[in-house]
Amino acid sequence: MVEKLFIAGDFHIPTRAKRFPEPFKKILSKEKWNYIVITGDLVQKEVLERFEPHLASNGKLIACQGNMDRFELPLFPTFTINSIKFGAYHGMNISPRDDVEQLKEVAAKMDVRVLFVGHSHKQLIYEDEEHIILNPGTATGASGGSSWFIDQGIMTISVDVEYKTLTVKSYLLNSHQKLQSITNQFEL
Repeated sequence: MVEKLFIAGDFHIPTRAKRFPEPFKKILSKEKWNYIVITGDLVQKEVLERFEPHLASNGKLIACQGNMDRFELPLFPTFTINSIKFGAYHGMNISPRDDVEQLKEVAAKMDVRVLFVGHSHKQLIYEDEEHIILNPGTATGASGGSSWFIDQGIMTISVDVEYKTLTVKSYLLNSHQKLQSITNQFEL
């Protein structure tokens, strides 16, 4: 059995961006997802609600509170896929942003193997023996985060329950709106 996840964050709609880019919408719409994980900074609840139609019949929408969100969300939501624990945390108390050592501490406190984060607007893929930490970047190309340089990106993930593998496909839109991707595989 393979579980499919769609990961995105740092939308900042409508304050810093107007819409979710078409290339990412196509990826979102190509199938029904078992889990959609949002790493915060949606700004408006309506942005979150737009993801619900893309869930499989028993799919779950997981979202964490970002520092720019104008509505209430959990700070540290977690979920489990076949005994493997996942979590989401925006990362607003991590300084410098995306500091792996601090994120590993958060993952340990949350007791998760895989932690999805946001806030820096830059993609991050990190693995050690205990944790996998993933940041999809900013889904809309919104400015801000840790520097003036951002990664306009999302991630899709396949969790193979039988073989206990996690396949991460990281997508980036370059300055010409051309889609690029890279795939990484991890053992769970």
